[in-house]
Amino acid sequence: MSTISSTAQRLRRYTMGAALILFPALLVVQAPLDPGDGDTGEAAYAAASQHAGSLSTSAVLLLISAILMAPAVAGILHQARDRGAVLANVAAVAAVLGGFGHAAIAMYTLFTLPLAGGDPAQMAAYVERLNATSVINAVAFPLILCFALAVLMMAWAAWRAGLIGWWGPAIVTTVVLAHLLLPESLPAAALAGMAALTVVFGYLGLRILRMTDTQWGGIRQPVPPIPAHA
Repeated sequence: MSTISSTAQRLRRYTMGAALILFPALLVVQAPLDPGDGDTGEAAYAAASQHAGSLSTSAVLLLISAILMAPAVAGILHQARDRGAVLANVAAVAAVLGGFGHAAIAMYTLFTLPLAGGDPAQMAAYVERLNATSVINAVAFPLILCFALAVLMMAWAAWRAGLIGWWGPAIVTTVVLAHLLLPESLPAAALAGMAALTVVFGYLGLRILRMTDTQWGGIRQPVPPIPAHA
């Protein structure tokens, strides 16, 4: 029975560690594949008509990243049982909501694929009407904002739990503020931000993967930092 329990705990640890590494890394791959150059109906029609393959791949990667938010934040929640527990709980709620937000964007992108082949004016007009729907915006915007709140709280909770130095939440805070303040027309800045998140959460994921079963199970022992050459 103990062997089964140990195997299950190890599997959970591997899943959560891998999710921490992958959820931002997939966004780094997804961003350049997204052919959308705006939220207008004409841009959506052009993307669906001329770049259907890239559009589909981008949406699927975003959807997978959204799904991985749950096990990723669970890894931090599991370790922040003492210090950082409040931050980790807030991060967990925000991560689920933020995952829903990214999943909604991915599904919206997939729903634009049938625009190809339709009348350009009619298809563009439909997208414009969809984007102007106040109820959709009122639901979607807070969910998308929750992703930024989630990564922010996850980083600070990990710092409070002793999983990472102050540099981790400092980088994430800078990325979130830059995303909120800089114009959305700077794709290079957005990509650099996703890469920075990958460094921080990749570090956290590697630390969880390197833990022993005892460290993961609840007996507090210091986890050595990852060597610089790694």
